[in-house]
Amino acid sequence: MTARNYDVIITVDNATPFETTNVLIGNTSLATGVIANVNSTTNELKVKLSNSILEFSNLEVVHSNAISITGSANGLLNTTSLPFQSNTYSGNSTTAIATIQSIGPSGFIAEKNAFTQNPVVRLFEIYYPGEWYPENAAGNPTGKGEGRAWPTDFPLRFADIRGDLISDLDYNVTYGGSSFIPFPSQISAIEQSSDGKINELSLTVFNVDNIISALIEDPFLVGNNTSNACQAFVNGELVHGIDPRTINAEPSAFGSAGTEGFDVLTRARANGLNYSADVESGIYGKANASFTREQTIAVNGEWREEKSDTRDLLGGVVSIKTTFANFLDVWPEYSTARFITSNVVEVYNALPYRVGDNVRSELGTTEGTIQSIEENRFLYLSNPLDSNLAVGEAVFIVNPQADSESYIEDKFKIDSLETLSDEVATFSLISWLQYFRNQIPNRKYYKNTCQWAYKGPECQYPGPGGLAIPGTSLTSNANPIAADNTTAPSAAGDVCGKSLQACTIRNNQIHFGGFPATGRTIPKQ
Repeated sequence: MTARNYDVIITVDNATPFETTNVLIGNTSLATGVIANVNSTTNELKVKLSNSILEFSNLEVVHSNAISITGSANGLLNTTSLPFQSNTYSGNSTTAIATIQSIGPSGFIAEKNAFTQNPVVRLFEIYYPGEWYPENAAGNPTGKGEGRAWPTDFPLRFADIRGDLISDLDYNVTYGGSSFIPFPSQISAIEQSSDGKINELSLTVFNVDNIISALIEDPFLVGNNTSNACQAFVNGELVHGIDPRTINAEPSAFGSAGTEGFDVLTRARANGLNYSADVESGIYGKANASFTREQTIAVNGEWREEKSDTRDLLGGVVSIKTTFANFLDVWPEYSTARFITSNVVEVYNALPYRVGDNVRSELGTTEGTIQSIEENRFLYLSNPLDSNLAVGEAVFIVNPQADSESYIEDKFKIDSLETLSDEVATFSLISWLQYFRNQIPNRKYYKNTCQWAYKGPECQYPGPGGLAIPGTSLTSNANPIAADNTTAPSAAGDVCGKSLQACTIRNNQIHFGGFPATGRTIPKQ
């Protein structure tokens, strides 16, 4: 299932009040979308459309709603030992209003439709089976109530990029702050059968320096500490096997003396395993993490191997993001500094660089513009780079169009390991839907027939009387409406005719459960 992160870039007169993940609604077009990114400096909103048929209009007023939640679900913080309690939806409210100044396609669409294109880059992420996908800062529950250490080398990130085979050039692929190992790979074409099923794919990854073999065959990749592990709430699930150094709570948060949570954490604290922000952020990078084998040995714990016979990584998630080279954080091709004097940098090969490019050091932030290139190795810059640039350090080309959200993504599950040799590893991938035996569509596409229950959770119509309609700035019809779309004599006669006209009369067409763009008007008998 191919999906873009956002579809359009909408410039408004003031983007400051808007927030990422909130819904954007057009007051005139009634188009809706989810805000993927807010840039208050340029007043730009990156929006993923909810319906490609309804599009935002230039100069129309748009607003954004925020959902109100009551209650305090535990699990976000380790402050209770009670079972997880969900929050309660209490309504939504308008939080931001602005006027559209201009509308443009996403960076990916614009680049795809351009007369000339930059090189295509495919970014692969392989998640170990059972690993939380997508990554979650709160931790990794397995669904069985047991903690499991995040494999330190997962997700495995690599990029399929082909450049000039010149020994003096190196390659760096960084996207959205994540680094991808650039080495060759090959994947078969994504095809769909007439019944909607996506064919199995074959992903071949070159086993450079036995990187794939080492990960697949490492017996200590997954496991936990059985002697110094505690329990904690992770994403609302009570999980055992947690490193006490990542639990920012006192034993009393998990009960009283004599209860498992209290006693285990008390014992850990007595053994010197206190909460440490450095351990949480430096070793694991997330709260409520489980022990790794190395950390288990460091605290004289007992390691329990939990890796089964999974040489094929069966069930692991493979995320494939397709983007263009100009959207990467820096241009992938680069050379290194050979000599530095003031604003002149000698590199081993100036092939990747062009006059007008902005460059920076590998670890620095100061940018300099290339004024001229001499003898295919001397870069004359507008100003010196910062002191982080030293001989042997990379000189990166800054991408002025860098956009960590300009991509399309396909997600698959590993079905089997077909081959594994010193040269290559070949995986068989199947679609996410086939793996879980899901089927799309879950409902039929009728042009003028709504499939929602009247006033149900999908319909959301509040009833007659000029009441606010959720998700819009509109109000319901003052009068009850009969099934033939005429005014009903009483509220008892308020019956929906299940047509688009019935929704329109009620000002509720945004929640219409049919598909006006399809060709069939009534259900086929």
